[in-house]
Amino acid sequence: MTEPASDTLAELATRIQRGDEAAFEQLFRQCHAPLCEVVDSYVRSQAIAEEIVQDLFFVLWMKRAAWPVSESTLGYLSTAARNRALHHLRRLSVVQRWADRVGDDAADVAMSQPFALPDQAAIASEEAAAVRRAIDQLPPRSRLAVVLRWDHGMSIAEVATMMGISVKGVEKLITGAKQRLRVSLRTD
Repeated sequence: MTEPASDTLAELATRIQRGDEAAFEQLFRQCHAPLCEVVDSYVRSQAIAEEIVQDLFFVLWMKRAAWPVSESTLGYLSTAARNRALHHLRRLSVVQRWADRVGDDAADVAMSQPFALPDQAAIASEEAAAVRRAIDQLPPRSRLAVVLRWDHGMSIAEVATMMGISVKGVEKLITGAKQRLRVSLRTD
C-alpha cells in the first residue's frame, strides 16, 4: 500500500473536523483505494471491501467533530478499516455457526440474499422470533450480557466494562445463557 504524504492527510483531517467538505472529498479520493486494499486482504471481496470503506467514511463524516486527529491519519484510518473488516468476519462466523445449527435454508436468508424464497424467509423469520423470545426469557443480567455481546458485537471485556463486572462474570453469564437457549430452542 503506497502511503500518501501524512502531513497533507493530517491537514485534511483538521479541516474535516471543522466541516470542510472539499477536504473530506480529497481525503476520500486519496485514501479510498489503499483502505479498500487493507479490507480486501481480510474479507477477500472487493465489493464488500468497498462497502466497508464507504461506511467508514460515512461514520467519519458524521462524527467528524469528535475525530481524534493524529499525525498518522492514514494509520488511524487503516486501523479503523481493519477493525471493521474483522467485525464483518466475526458476523459471518456467527451466521455460519447459526447455519450449521439450523440448516442451509436459514443461512441463505440470514446472509440476506435478496431473492430468498418466501417460505425460506418465513421460516427464518419464525426462527429469529423464536430466538428473540428465548432471549427475552433469560434472567435480566444474562439477557443484557447476551444482547451486548451478540446484538451489539461487543467483546467480552467491553461487556464486562459496561456491566461493571469481571470478564469471568460475563463469561459465566453467557455460558449459562447459551445452555438455557439450547434447552428453549430444542426442536425434537
